[in-house]
Amino acid sequence: MKKIYVTGAVTGVLTLAFLSAPGTASAALNASSNDRAATPSFAGDGGHADTAWVKQIQWASSSLAPGVTLLRGSFSNSTSHPDWTVTIQAPTTSPFDSSAELAEAGSASWAAQTEAALRADGFAPTETVLPWPKYADDPRGVMGVRVRVGDFSTRADATALAATLTTDGFKPLVEWTGFDPTPAPDAEHLIVAVVDPARFDGQVMADHGSAVASKQTVPAASAALGSIAATNGGFFTILGGPLTAVNGVNTGISAYHGQIQSLANGDRAAVVFDGRRPARIENLTTSARLHAGGDSIQILGINRLPGSAEDCGVQGFAPTAMPRQNTLCTGANDLVLFTPMFGAPLPPASVPAVQAILDANGRVVSVGAPGGTLPAGDSAVQAIGSDAAWLTAHAQVGQTLTVSEQVRDHGRPVHLDAQTSISSAGPMLLRDGRSAIDAVDEGVLDPRDLNDYTFSAYRHARTFVGVDGHGRLLLATADGVSGVSEGLTLSEEAAVMRSLGAVDAMNLDGGGSTEFASNGQLLNDASSVPLRPDGDTIEVVPHS
Repeated sequence: MKKIYVTGAVTGVLTLAFLSAPGTASAALNASSNDRAATPSFAGDGGHADTAWVKQIQWASSSLAPGVTLLRGSFSNSTSHPDWTVTIQAPTTSPFDSSAELAEAGSASWAAQTEAALRADGFAPTETVLPWPKYADDPRGVMGVRVRVGDFSTRADATALAATLTTDGFKPLVEWTGFDPTPAPDAEHLIVAVVDPARFDGQVMADHGSAVASKQTVPAASAALGSIAATNGGFFTILGGPLTAVNGVNTGISAYHGQIQSLANGDRAAVVFDGRRPARIENLTTSARLHAGGDSIQILGINRLPGSAEDCGVQGFAPTAMPRQNTLCTGANDLVLFTPMFGAPLPPASVPAVQAILDANGRVVSVGAPGGTLPAGDSAVQAIGSDAAWLTAHAQVGQTLTVSEQVRDHGRPVHLDAQTSISSAGPMLLRDGRSAIDAVDEGVLDPRDLNDYTFSAYRHARTFVGVDGHGRLLLATADGVSGVSEGLTLSEEAAVMRSLGAVDAMNLDGGGSTEFASNGQLLNDASSVPLRPDGDTIEVVPHS
């Protein structure tokens, strides 16, 4: 039996140094004479090999506008030779309903039995003992054992082997080993916009176009706004079926022009822009209520399908009220507000429900079955279950209903005005210059369920954002295309941000959503072909 032990992803204590060697992030930033003095850069990773390669990224800079620098980063490693392989998936069950699932790793006994069965069939398997990633809130020790077969130069060859293994009764998965968290990648392509708010004559903002229930590519959004730098923003509703009616709406908190357009799911990380001071990265929560006279009821969602919440995080929903990526949670009692910016036909009812249409002053103009299209400036409330009974009793035509909303940062109220915009994803990467990856708490990794753990632990195309010690915004993408650029793990994202001097940073939506555009032109090598239409975007827009 060949057994390989792989070191888990580690980020060490922050060490600051003023680097000036050609090709470093600081040298690239300082190439523009208008930029401030050297940026403090991460000078090492405590001796850990996992992210030490980040120090070797070569950066080239150019100026997009006074106060806005574009960095292009590249890394190549001639000693790394990733290939296509076949992973044998282990049977497991969902921690929520015990339904059958498959995972990339299993127990030691499962691995031993699987290896023996593969050898009996004439294959030469390899076992790898996988540790838990060393995030702030993960378990420690061995996560599981992964079993793989073969190494191929083409995906087609690996796929052919997978077909044979399926016939033999195994559950194979074709994978590119370059996406593994170790060893160091063979190649990386990164793009970073560095925006100095003290010098840039313009605005950085989150934007969702004219309708939140819509999607568009980042180049299209950039062209519409005339932005000199733009990336995709937060997680958004992407599932089909009944959720098609709300596709594009963010699954965490979002706000544009000071108006909340979706509620937080738990206290996931969010980036806040207000047009006057540096961007802030915080763990935000929200609350909202609908008032009728002296009575009120909690609003559980904004611009979301009643009874359904992608990525979860809704009080009273099952199988969990916590944030959980790529999971659909449901609830029997729900009340959802649809804002004037919803911009699409209202969802029809799939269960008994009631809908009230409100004019711009909150006056009820109609009550009936869900559906239809909102007149300009109007809003709507839909409710199911016991919440529908409350709405029926309180939403009388001609009566005025009011909405109260609150955003909080660790209990402190967050003020929103016409210049405020917010985009949310997660998890947090850095807080005060130190690693702060709460992958379990923010719902991107469930230790009980390895069915989707690679979203957190493996390399993917990533979009991420940070703020450095000077208040400069760092808006970044890393491509994740096999054989071109391997993407980043969450720990590698944190290390890249620290190498650029960030003190606070967070992960945005990634994978096929990762796009970087300037003046309507795509700059990065996106992994989705054709380009994926995204939810909201983050835009660097000069004043005209």
